[in-house]
Amino acid sequence: MSLYVSETGSTSAPTIVFLHALGLSSWMWTEQIAALEQTYHCLAIDLPGNGESNQTEWQSFADTAAQIAAVIREKAAGGKAHIVGLSLGGYAALYVLRDHADVVESVVISGVTPSPLPNRRLWRLLSKTLMPMLLLTPLGSSLMAKMMQLPDDAAALYRRDSKRLTRLAIERIYQEIITFHLPPAFGQRPQRLLAAAGEHDVAQIKNGLGDFLALLPNAEAVIAPGAHHGWNGEYPQLFTDMIRAWVEAQPLPGALIPVSTPSTMSPLVTGTA
Repeated sequence: MSLYVSETGSTSAPTIVFLHALGLSSWMWTEQIAALEQTYHCLAIDLPGNGESNQTEWQSFADTAAQIAAVIREKAAGGKAHIVGLSLGGYAALYVLRDHADVVESVVISGVTPSPLPNRRLWRLLSKTLMPMLLLTPLGSSLMAKMMQLPDDAAALYRRDSKRLTRLAIERIYQEIITFHLPPAFGQRPQRLLAAAGEHDVAQIKNGLGDFLALLPNAEAVIAPGAHHGWNGEYPQLFTDMIRAWVEAQPLPGALIPVSTPSTMSPLVTGTA
């Protein structure tokens, strides 16, 4: 089955593709798309196993990237797009850049760790136990909605989408996130990439922003002050302004804190171990 795609804006305008976080779907980009669709061709894709694409089984990030690239080739002006991804969507965007760079104009990601997670045995256990409980049960999804500070209408959509996930999809997704690292080949990519994180996101995501600067020649990194992991809903105007500025190659909003120091990358980060 093909992926569900919400399409708005003029098909002759530059295309922005929006990729959502785990347990959500294209609705999470409602405010960004409402602000950008008058100028851009907007494609919001429900990833495999999520939202309206829940009948398409999640296989892997590589498989997902191939499906996203196919959507871009079919629907985007000139067969290329700017890609915006948060959390799960951010990882998917990086895989598109890795495997299908020909369809990528630029990339904006937030909430992505560029190196393998510590305590991987614990994370594997959590992906089989705690995470399904939090995402698949009514109590768990309600707790997650409160943690993400979702308003009532968005919380209802989140609970609906969480129910559509499967244990197998959750486990497969986390297995790849746990071991993800930026491949050395990224250093050969000419596309611009903006890596962002909320000020109150987890330490490994914030501390890893410099890894993008160290590996990609056209990368920038920023921190959104006061923001948490899912800050496109927490600070929608700032997130939208960031997207618009990046796509138009204009200075980023002054409220964002630039990260200017590349990390000293370890073998695990570069994938040479």
